[in-house]
Parts: sequence; structure tokens; C-alpha cells
Amino acid sequence: MSRQSTAKRPVFSASSVLEAIASELTVIKHEDGLTDADIGRVLGKSEDQAAKYRTGLAEMGIVAFAAGKREWNGRFTGALERLCVESRPAGMPGRTIESRVLKAALALSIALEDDNEIDAKEVRANRATIEAARDALDALLRMKAVA
Repeated sequence: MSRQSTAKRPVFSASSVLEAIASELTVIKHEDGLTDADIGRVLGKSEDQAAKYRTGLAEMGIVAFAAGKREWNGRFTGALERLCVESRPAGMPGRTIESRVLKAALALSIALEDDNEIDAKEVRANRATIEAARDALDALLRMKAVA
């Protein structure tokens, strides 16, 4: 019998995504002594647009997001990454976890057969399988942390 978590997961919504980025930009602004114009320069946007991102009043395009990720890395995306993980539905059946991990192990074992090495091409070819295994292991760790 699996135990259901009573911990309340955050809600993944447009407003929670905007709030996550806004809170990180506000911290970065304060910690680094930046202005909205400085933030705008990094993001390739105007001071007014940067202020909208920092206050959660505007959605950011992928190019500006990538520029922020490149400049500030986890400081910029940490709250969003936590939201994405913590808002996921709880639980993954144990057999699914096992299957995903074993599929990745098999794929990597096959990649090793020809030359005892796993190269970038083989990783790219098996990326979906490897990421599914990582997600399964993350689900397992979350489940064990709650129990």
C-alpha cells in the first residue's frame, strides 16, 4: 500500500511562473545593485520591459529567458525549476520507475559494446530514454523524502 503525501504541492499556473521569475529578478537586482535598465541590457529589452518582468506583469520570450539563464544561471531560474518539480503530480508506479531505469541502463550498455565508450552522439540518440530514467529516479527520491 502506498502512502499518499499530505504535503500541499504548489500550483503550476501562468501567474506562479511569472511570480517565480519576478522574485528571482528582484533578488538579483538587489544583490547585484542593478537597475531595471541593467537587467534590460542583459535580457536585450528596455528598462520598462525589464521592470515588467521583475514585477511579474509580462511574459518573457525564450530569447530573453535564455539571456537571463546564461547570465545568472540558477539564480535566475531556481524558483522556476523548483516550481516545475514540486508542482508535478505525486507518484509514479514502482514498476514504471524500474522499467525506465533499466531501459536507460540497457541503452548505455549497448552504446558501450562497440568501443567501451559512450560518446556524445550515443547520448543524443538515447537522450529521451536517459531523461525518462532521470525523471523516474527523481520521482523515487521525492517519494522516499515524503514517506
